[in-house]
Amino acid sequence: MSVFLLLLCTIIPPDEPVIIDFGADRSGYDWATINDRVMGGRSLGDAFLTDSSVVYEGTQSLENNGGFVSLRAPFRKYDLSEVEKITIRYKNEGIAFALQLEQDRRFYIPNYKQKLEKTGEGWNTVTVQLTGMGEYRVGGRTGRSLTEQKKSQLIRLGFISDEKKSGPYRLEIDWIKLE
Repeated sequence: MSVFLLLLCTIIPPDEPVIIDFGADRSGYDWATINDRVMGGRSLGDAFLTDSSVVYEGTQSLENNGGFVSLRAPFRKYDLSEVEKITIRYKNEGIAFALQLEQDRRFYIPNYKQKLEKTGEGWNTVTVQLTGMGEYRVGGRTGRSLTEQKKSQLIRLGFISDEKKSGPYRLEIDWIKLE
C-alpha cells in the first residue's frame, strides 16, 4: 500500500471505502514478489504496473521442494477493524491464487486466506467477508476464522498461489476496495 493509501485510511471516515487502484492512483509500486526461491525453490515471477492494473506473471515450479509464488504489500500495521469486506477486480489464468492477510512476519504463524477462482481472460469481481476468511498455517487450515480482534492486528495483505501445481500463471489486479 502506498503512503497515499495509508493517509487515506486515517482521513476517510470508516463508512467510506478505501480503494487501492493500481492504474489510476499507481498504487502498488512498493508491492513485492516473494517466491519459493527464498527457500531453494525454482519458481519465477515478476510484477509490473500497466496503465490500469498490476500484472504478476511467471512460472511456478515444484522442483527442489518449491511450490509457491506471491505478490505482497509492504509490512505495515493494517488496522482493518472498521473493514467488513474486501472487493477485488482481477483476472487469473494458470494456477489459482488466494487473498492473504498476514498477522506476523514469521512464516509459521497462521495467516488468513480466501481462495480466488480462476477467471481465464475475463475480469471477475469478488467480495470477501473478512470474518469468513480461514486461518492457515504451513501444512493446512487450522479450522479457525479471522476474528474482529485479529482484524486490527494485521501487518500485510497480498496474493499467494493456493495450489501446489507447476506451470505458468498470470494474475492481473485492477483494484482492491476495503469497505
